[in-house]
Amino acid sequence: MIEAILDFLVCPACLPQEHALHLTAGKREGGDIVAGALTCPACGAAYAIEDGIADLVPPGTAVPAPQAKYERERLAASYLWSHFSDLWDDPEATGAYAAWMAALGDCAGAGLDAGCAVGRFTLELAARTGLAVGIDLSRNFVALARRIARDGGLSFDAPWQGRITTRFDFALPQRLRRGTAEFVRADALRLPFARERFGVAASLNVVDKLPAPRRHITECQRVCAAPATLLVADPFSWSPEIAAPGDWIGGTPETGPSGPCLAALLEGVPGWSAQESVGVAWSIRDHANRFERIRSETVVARRAPASCPVLEEDRHYDEGNSLE
Repeated sequence: MIEAILDFLVCPACLPQEHALHLTAGKREGGDIVAGALTCPACGAAYAIEDGIADLVPPGTAVPAPQAKYERERLAASYLWSHFSDLWDDPEATGAYAAWMAALGDCAGAGLDAGCAVGRFTLELAARTGLAVGIDLSRNFVALARRIARDGGLSFDAPWQGRITTRFDFALPQRLRRGTAEFVRADALRLPFARERFGVAASLNVVDKLPAPRRHITECQRVCAAPATLLVADPFSWSPEIAAPGDWIGGTPETGPSGPCLAALLEGVPGWSAQESVGVAWSIRDHANRFERIRSETVVARRAPASCPVLEEDRHYDEGNSLE
């Protein structure tokens, strides 16, 4: 974990109170903290840093069954292809990340990628803003993202057919080697960052994977500065196995479609405006003959320069399991 983000960190277990974390022991290599612990002076929670990865998930948090699949190597290969296949001009690749960056428009300040998977959008944000942090509940995804940022590319094996595999190799272009990208393990429902620290934030294809989608949106708005830009994209593939229908953002006959409901939710916080844009298509690869094409509705919200804090009574930190 790079030292530059120490000042951003607060104890996620103590939210909505924000207590800065203290580095109590550390092994450094240059500006990188490769081993140590971050402790909360208020509750005493300790968060380990191992192999350079800060684990900022509150102690005792269980990883729900639907989330465990993201530690599998086969699914990691699917996401690596989805994030980076355009870099080797794969004929099945999409231009999703360029489209999402274009949707952001002008932005400044440190970036946050909440639910970063293997890191492509974090790298895009870092190239534009100079510093970006990606968070994900999957340690495997975080480790892969850090490796790609450190090494400037990756070689990986992916299923071709049955037990036959194929190797993909990619190198990051120079534009994605600019700036600093850091990745930590964290819960998208309890972001371990102080309020108003990021000038741009993104939540890409995360909302419908969470048991408390509204809490995630509240968290993203909490950590946004004034001014700030927040990009939320999602296919809204709601499932009652992940979140109760009453907790969805739209998607029911009573509420109507999710896109307008999300825009209204974002605008419900003073100082924020939101605009729904066209859908962005992206793909994920299972094997050589099976691809899934997905369309994510994309909403861009902007916070005005005047500070408009989120009211504490609007925050929700329910007990129980949480997802990425």
